[in-house]
Amino acid sequence: MLYEDLRIEIAELRAIKKEHDQTGAPLPEYRVIYFLRRALTTIFEFRRGLTVVRKSPEFKQAAASLIAMDSSYIALADRYLQQHWQQIKDFRNEFGAHLQEAGVRFATTNLAGASGSITWNHASDGLPMGLECDFAGQVVVGAISSKLPANTDVQAEAQKALGVIIDGFVHVQAAMCALAHAFLWDRFGK
Repeated sequence: MLYEDLRIEIAELRAIKKEHDQTGAPLPEYRVIYFLRRALTTIFEFRRGLTVVRKSPEFKQAAASLIAMDSSYIALADRYLQQHWQQIKDFRNEFGAHLQEAGVRFATTNLAGASGSITWNHASDGLPMGLECDFAGQVVVGAISSKLPANTDVQAEAQKALGVIIDGFVHVQAAMCALAHAFLWDRFGK
């Protein structure tokens, strides 16, 4: 489930970038931040799940009989996620995936001159709701700013986080392929 979540989140970030590259239109900042937040949370949760799997009696019993490639991919993913664990947690917190009242309070207090709006999208058929809170992106950026050290370049931090997410996704994907091959293919594979 977490792998599928991450696959969708990464695919959406790629689609946003591709559209931006093709059209030159501004990046939809809130969508980018949203999918960064979701991907960081999913990688965080995947790491916890991988730890549980590796500690399970079923995995321990099968570990010695795994083919070398499967064993290697699982171990590499586990090692990558462990090595970057603090950074993943920090990014998750910095980018508001763990939104706290203090961050929102900081944002709403310090966003003098921020622009945004609340609109009703008349083209909406009601699902999803036609209410659009465009100012929410400014609140999220303000909450992110509250977590960063003074004079930090938010865009540079976002690039670092994206690098960790992309590298993490490569490892998560390899581990998931290995786990599926070793434990699920006989039952669900086509």
